[in-house]
Amino acid sequence: MYEFKQILKTDLKNLYINPMWWGVTIGLPLMLALIMGFITKGIYGTEVTSFDYYAVTMLIFGALNNATLAANSFMEGRIVKANMRLCNAPIPDFFIFLPKVIASFLFGVVCHTIAAAALFLITGANFGGADAIFLWLLMLTVDLFAVCFSVMFCCILKNEETVNMILSTVVMLLCLLGGVFFPMKGMGRVVSAISNISPVTWISAAAFQTVYANRLLLLGCVCAGMLLLAGLCIALTTKLFNREDYL
Repeated sequence: MYEFKQILKTDLKNLYINPMWWGVTIGLPLMLALIMGFITKGIYGTEVTSFDYYAVTMLIFGALNNATLAANSFMEGRIVKANMRLCNAPIPDFFIFLPKVIASFLFGVVCHTIAAAALFLITGANFGGADAIFLWLLMLTVDLFAVCFSVMFCCILKNEETVNMILSTVVMLLCLLGGVFFPMKGMGRVVSAISNISPVTWISAAAFQTVYANRLLLLGCVCAGMLLLAGLCIALTTKLFNREDYL
């Protein structure tokens, strides 16, 4: 496993020394939460303020958007050149793609934890007090699924730009339907029914039930579902990955 650890260390280094990824992964959910919270200040009630709402939903958006980070860490031009050397090495196939999954996941977790801490300090957003650990675990599973799905998608399409374009569009659409940018409940029965199609709706519901009602059943179901889907994506990636695609 020495080779695996060295590859993982290199993949982590490639992410951690890139200031652009720090700025995007931390700054995007943080700035969106601050801007949306400020714009809608006073529209929301006192029990759940606008900053409370957007602090949670933008962290969900950030976790899902980590899929684009995984795609870049897997198929970016300079990364592919390094992968070409790995493809010629006598190592198992999963030594090539699995470190990218783990590195993207760990980097995303660190960045989103920093963003959440910043939101708490700046706005006093409610993350559930002692129950914040459960919200954090939910974000971990969402983050893990996002990176696993992204790498699997890369193995299917084999083109970074196409993958990023599709993933960005799908994440934005699912988040829009899931009420990340504004609640969908007050927009009629039809819109509410359509929003239930988006898994983001259930992720958000699990988060808010945890924070405001201390109800963990939906959160447990969502976390289990995310882990199951992440495992399925890894299994399919193992089947779909072909090192010759890099040569």
